[in-house]
Amino acid sequence: MSEVKVNKISPRTGTTFTIGDSGDTVNVVGLNYPTSDGTNGQALVTNGSGTLSFADVSISLSYTSGTATGDNTTTNFTINSGRAVDDVLVYVNGFLLTPTTDYTISGTTLTFVTAPATSAEIVFRYLPLNNSGTYTNGTATGDNTTVNFTINSGRTVEDVIVSVNGVTLVPGTDYTISGTTLTFITAPATDAEISIRYLRLN
Repeated sequence: MSEVKVNKISPRTGTTFTIGDSGDTVNVVGLNYPTSDGTNGQALVTNGSGTLSFADVSISLSYTSGTATGDNTTTNFTINSGRAVDDVLVYVNGFLLTPTTDYTISGTTLTFVTAPATSAEIVFRYLPLNNSGTYTNGTATGDNTTVNFTINSGRTVEDVIVSVNGVTLVPGTDYTISGTTLTFITAPATDAEISIRYLRLN
């Protein structure tokens, strides 16, 4: 086996370098590269000891939750750190609240616009923050006539949470999605508060 050591390679623009032949072991700065290509969608991963290989990438999503009880006075509640209104689902007595409209978040403090009633059951559902996926939301207002609303592209009923006046609707049964159009089976009533929560796609 031959070995070539170089300190620096300076290619000309547009030059392609081929290091080794198929099946050769290639070691660059202490990293051993695979001797063959992976399959579509796989990524180059390390074993932590300098050996690289192609493998399927798995994402572990962690869901947590918290609860509290209303007293008709308190509006500030302590929640997990590193959170924003888009990645926390907040329920009061089973009704899903609308981010920013019904509550805000600053640091570890969630502030309700209106204090939950005495003995109201408050539930905080923390959506996963692993990797780079993000959550967004949108709002609209019903007029008792309109059933079609424009939403973000690339969405299906399974990755959008829709609520009307706090009541979470059933995907496929209460609404459908085609392209950028969300269609309600029944038009939301006049002044009904429509909340559209977009779940992360990666």
